[in-house]
Amino acid sequence: MLRDFPSPGDLYHIRDPKHFHAAMRDDVNLLLNNKRYLALTTVIMCCIDALAAGTGYADPGKFEHFIKKHFPDLCALLDSVSPPHSGAHVLYDKFRNGFAHNRGPKASFVIAEDHEVGGDWAGRYPALDGQPVGINVDRLAKEFLALLDQLERSEAANAH
Repeated sequence: MLRDFPSPGDLYHIRDPKHFHAAMRDDVNLLLNNKRYLALTTVIMCCIDALAAGTGYADPGKFEHFIKKHFPDLCALLDSVSPPHSGAHVLYDKFRNGFAHNRGPKASFVIAEDHEVGGDWAGRYPALDGQPVGINVDRLAKEFLALLDQLERSEAANAH
């Protein structure tokens, strides 16, 4: 049988605004600074899912809407990768689902470091087997951190 515990006044609530974005930022910075790219991409994809869900449940439609709004250049690059699917769907299925369920992107997709792709968001590797599409994980992290800053400023402005 589960025991009942008293609720401390300082219990950590992840959804509390003073923790939510800060915890995401801390996790992303820790993983980025230590070049833990698999874990970094997993955390970013899960954080995007959580941000997209708002106060409700996460679902593919919310993720895709959020990613189109906040990462339009990346989505546009991926629009032609897997017709008839949109770039936002590619990110949800090949990356979010891949990392959440398989600890890496699905077949024909890879993550790349910024120096490997010259700072571009994404590109194809025609010399590799299957000609995989690579996404710049360093840029993803930096753009995600900038998004967190933007969201925090917006929430602070709305609070006043």
